[in-house]
Amino acid sequence: MPKRVEFKVGLFIITTVLLITVFFVYIAYKKDVFSKVHTLTLSSKSGEGFSVGMPVVFSGFEIGKVKRLELNENGVVLIKIRIPERHIKWLRSDSIFILDRPLIGPPKITVYTENLNSTLLSPDKVPEVFPVDSINEAVQKVQPILDKVDTILKNSVKITSTLAGKETLLEMAVGDKASVKSINEALKKSREISYKLDSILKKVDSLTTKADGRVFGSKGILPLVRKILKDVVGKLERLNAAIDNISKTSSDVSKSTGELDKLRKDIDAAMDSTNELLKDIDRMLPLKKEKEIKLP
Repeated sequence: MPKRVEFKVGLFIITTVLLITVFFVYIAYKKDVFSKVHTLTLSSKSGEGFSVGMPVVFSGFEIGKVKRLELNENGVVLIKIRIPERHIKWLRSDSIFILDRPLIGPPKITVYTENLNSTLLSPDKVPEVFPVDSINEAVQKVQPILDKVDTILKNSVKITSTLAGKETLLEMAVGDKASVKSINEALKKSREISYKLDSILKKVDSLTTKADGRVFGSKGILPLVRKILKDVVGKLERLNAAIDNISKTSSDVSKSTGELDKLRKDIDAAMDSTNELLKDIDRMLPLKKEKEIKLP
């Protein structure tokens, strides 16, 4: 064989080996073989649905895998997960872990992190993994609260309709600029109540597709409802003040008394319902943080 041909064959073999080596190195790099890997521990009341090698997913991207499953002395399942260094930033102290078992496709552990500025998840802490069924139970707990919100909305609309009647309260206040201004402001605020509560009710339709963090988290439906309901209480109190203003300035007190008493009863009913609902929400919100299991 001529030396020129031997050289070309040797060059071809060397090039092929180099390309194969580079390919495998690249694959190993993508698989985080050369990067530091963190091992964290999760817990579950049952090992059903978990398996070695199942993915850990954040925002639709796989960031780790289940390394092994263990059973501690208390009968709690411990799930060891491996997370590469470049993905550890997604796991925070307030992260929520969900066991997602879709109808189509393999099960996976899904991570929800609301605040990426919070502290990183410590290896000493063992967050619990919640199955999807637990989230459905949480939604069932929230449903009665949403029904109460609907009742409050109806009361607010009723109050708005009463205030908007051309032949009722506004007519009583004619001739007194202070009363007209006060009742118009109250009418505007009561309409804001209706609009805000209606927007909350529209969000309820998609509630069942959200995770626990979307229900109890800092930006979840319950804290949002709580914030708006506190606003409702304040505005209803100002509405009461507006009615008192009309009562004091109206020239025909006897004519207005009946309608004002009826309106005041509607407002008091709305305020009582709102305060009761706030208490229900306050009782549920402390449950949003489950107890963590600390490693010995």
